[in-house]
Amino acid sequence: MGANLRSRGYSDQHIAAAVLRLQTAAEVGSDTLYQANMRVYNLLRYPVKVQLSPGKPHEDVQLIDWQHPERNDFSVAEEVTLKGGHERRPDLVIYLNGIAIAVIELKRSSVEVGDGIRQLISNQEKIFNRDFFATSQLLLAGNDSQGLRYGTTGTPEQFYVQWKDETGSSERTPGTLLDQPLAQICDKARLLDLIYNFMIFDGGLKKVPRQHQYAGIKAAQTRIAEREGGVIWHTQGSGKSILMVLLAKWLMEHDPEARVLVVTDRDELDKQIEGVMRNAGVVGEDDPSPRIASRAQLVSKLGATTPRLLCALVHKFDPSDLDGPPPPIHGRFYVFVDECHRTQGGRMNKQMKRWLEDAIFIGFTGTPLLRKDKQTTREVFGRYIHTYKFPQAVADGVVLDLKYEARDVPQRLISQKSIDDWFEEKTKNLNNYQKAALRKRWAKLKELMSAKERKERIIANIIEDFSLKPRLNNNRGTAILVAASIYDACHYFRLFQGTSFGKYCGIITSFEPNHNAISREPADSDERYKFDTYTEYVLKGFPGTKQYEEEMKRRFKEEPANLKLLIVVSKLLTGFDAPSCTYIYLDNELRDHNLFQAICRTNRLDGEDKEYGHIVDFVHLFGDVQNAISVYSSDELDLDSGGGAAENNVELKDWLKEGCRKLEEAREALMYLCEPVLAPREIEDYIHTFCGDINDPKALDDTEALRITFYKATAAFIRAFSDVSQHLEEAGYPAAEIDKLNRETAFFADVRDAIKHYSGEELDIKPFEADMRHLINTYIQADQPKDLGSVNNYSLVELIIETGVHDAIAKKLNTKGKLSKNAVAEGIINNMRKTIIRDQLTDPRFYEKISKLLDDLILEWRKETLNYQEFLQRAEELVKNMVGGKGDSPVPDALEGNRAAQTLYNNLPNILALAFPTWEIRDGENDEENDLLQITLKIDRAMREHAPANWKGDDTREKQVLNALHPIMGRNREATLALFELIKQQDGYQ
Repeated sequence: MGANLRSRGYSDQHIAAAVLRLQTAAEVGSDTLYQANMRVYNLLRYPVKVQLSPGKPHEDVQLIDWQHPERNDFSVAEEVTLKGGHERRPDLVIYLNGIAIAVIELKRSSVEVGDGIRQLISNQEKIFNRDFFATSQLLLAGNDSQGLRYGTTGTPEQFYVQWKDETGSSERTPGTLLDQPLAQICDKARLLDLIYNFMIFDGGLKKVPRQHQYAGIKAAQTRIAEREGGVIWHTQGSGKSILMVLLAKWLMEHDPEARVLVVTDRDELDKQIEGVMRNAGVVGEDDPSPRIASRAQLVSKLGATTPRLLCALVHKFDPSDLDGPPPPIHGRFYVFVDECHRTQGGRMNKQMKRWLEDAIFIGFTGTPLLRKDKQTTREVFGRYIHTYKFPQAVADGVVLDLKYEARDVPQRLISQKSIDDWFEEKTKNLNNYQKAALRKRWAKLKELMSAKERKERIIANIIEDFSLKPRLNNNRGTAILVAASIYDACHYFRLFQGTSFGKYCGIITSFEPNHNAISREPADSDERYKFDTYTEYVLKGFPGTKQYEEEMKRRFKEEPANLKLLIVVSKLLTGFDAPSCTYIYLDNELRDHNLFQAICRTNRLDGEDKEYGHIVDFVHLFGDVQNAISVYSSDELDLDSGGGAAENNVELKDWLKEGCRKLEEAREALMYLCEPVLAPREIEDYIHTFCGDINDPKALDDTEALRITFYKATAAFIRAFSDVSQHLEEAGYPAAEIDKLNRETAFFADVRDAIKHYSGEELDIKPFEADMRHLINTYIQADQPKDLGSVNNYSLVELIIETGVHDAIAKKLNTKGKLSKNAVAEGIINNMRKTIIRDQLTDPRFYEKISKLLDDLILEWRKETLNYQEFLQRAEELVKNMVGGKGDSPVPDALEGNRAAQTLYNNLPNILALAFPTWEIRDGENDEENDLLQITLKIDRAMREHAPANWKGDDTREKQVLNALHPIMGRNREATLALFELIKQQDGYQ
């Protein structure tokens, strides 16, 4: 860095002061990595203020020349050793003026790119190399088979996205997936542009744009340079809010006269956009809200010099002002219109254009523009600036695909005569006009769609889904029910309250209970029903609808286990993002944009267990669906030069056809994985393939990746089967094949359980295990599993201690009695070995002895010097010794009851040898002459007297502990660190 700054004219004093500021900012200390990274970013992006001596003015030092890439020094280093915790060596690190700004992990084609991503993420943990990432801006992982993924500091794994070759080449030529994208994103000018203009610190999470967002902003910058506006069509869920933030930020930094007005047509969207702008720093923490509260305030703010960012509802532009003089305008306005397909026409829009006639208008939409909207859209905004359609977003993994299912709720009219008689009786006091009006409203009695019986069937259907469907049944997924009217929504809500599911339901509509409004309504009117529903059922414990709605939305997003279903009519169908939302139930005839926006509430990413957004249609919006259908047919879409090819924008999957395809794919993948298993392919044969040779202590570790792949493949197969198991005959599967699938799923479920118990692994495939247990119980196993008390909470080793070896085998290892004695023995051995590996750092010397005893036991079992019962007896004794910590090394009475000190005493000889290699330790007859005991007691006292509370994991407090131990270890650093690591593993020293 010094050389580069000198070349740009800075003195050594300036350089030293700037470097010191940077080094101080990069120290994470007790802060989070996010905070340190943000401090560093601000010093890189903006000039560093340095003061060479007291009383002198502060001067600027620009660490990076953002405008002139050639004036910076770029370098790449391979296999950089990262220190600070456990050492790691990322493949490549890019340095900019000596500052590590990008870290790259490259993998072989046969290794998943996800492995590289997980390495990047774990490297940011404190136990590894957290401090190194205080300066990082881009983190990249890739291979030649899956391409390049990128994120930034703190990005969760699921949000690493692909950077594709920009040339759009469809040919898989060498370099297309990895080399070319890597060269493109690491181009010097682009790298500087990405870091300077596209990094956002948004409410605790650092974000870097996806490729389509970057392309959209660059296209908008080009269009704005030509003093033209246009439309940015980026599909629902692809991050339009971030797009607005990036563009607003760029405009206000690059145009001193720029002012940005964000216009929406809904208060919910207005509030959401303000939140995003504030979180990203476009609006300062202490700045007043940019939201416009009234038309008068709008007029005032348009003519003021501040604020530069304004947010207003389109209704603040009053059409009555079309004939009056426009208000004075200060600054150069850029008007962002959100969901522009809804606000493109009408007198309010004309008045907005009249007041801001010199402004550049940019429309944002997440839905296709239909031909009927085309002309007015172009008149207001101009041509497309950039498009990013639904199929592209699905292919890029930005949003999930949609799966459509039409469900029928059969109804029949029991007696037309009864209906006619009812009308005759109820309308006998009405005149003919009133009778006609009433008959028109309740015309054909197809309005049984509002009838209680139909709703109860739908409710039963929904509750059944929450007990059977993946995600819905494990408290991770939520759903939205769209009712046809506020009355219907209230009716649904009341009916749900009569079920055990009622406490998990909320309702959000535009209804506001008002005593005055219902004062003249009959007791049995629709309005009175809605009023009573809200006052007696909905708002209990809440001062008003606003507070109730805010709490329901919060629970729906943050506590899916406590609020599983929201009943709505039109509110929340746009601009409401809740990743947990997995299903939408349609009982309302939505159309066009409203339909597309509604169903896209379900397609946000939310972990590996969410594969689709599910649409369940109770009103058959698309007729009799047999194959894949489209929301919009291609001849209805506006497909101008910016719109892309004449293809359907949104394709909904025929759920049964798609489900069968997934089943066959999962089945084929699982069978391919199991090909190496030797005949006769019994459970033990699978165990040997996926767990390795019992004589090899490293076998379990060496085969771990293979087992994880097997667990995932099994889970995918069982889940795919469960999705369609009740409909296979309908899908054309012969009875024999269905029976074979049933047997295969049951068998592989048994194999998976056997391998898991054998290897001592509690399956950590996160969401999958809970789902699979339910699905197997529901669809595959005829007998319900018996709950053996709290057995599931015990490992095999713990269960041996609790119940004895024979009960432990029956309850945990060989629950179905299908394993041979040899397989049971090997399972016990593997579980013990797993425990030794897991706990060996807590008492290395003790577990070394236990490991040797286990090796001896294995050898005797292999040589058949022990029969099965003798082996079990010896194994139980060894387990109890291991867990009880009973070794063959006695400890002095002075350490009785002090387990942590006993562990120190047993392990100190090896540590002291590091500090005092020539010292002969005395082992006297009494405590005073026992050197080992005296040092142990000295360490124990130091920990009790000098170690601060909650010292583990706190850098400052850990240093205090190290300082206390250092003199006891003769100030030998290696011995001190070894002792510190041993003490850190002891629960007795907190």
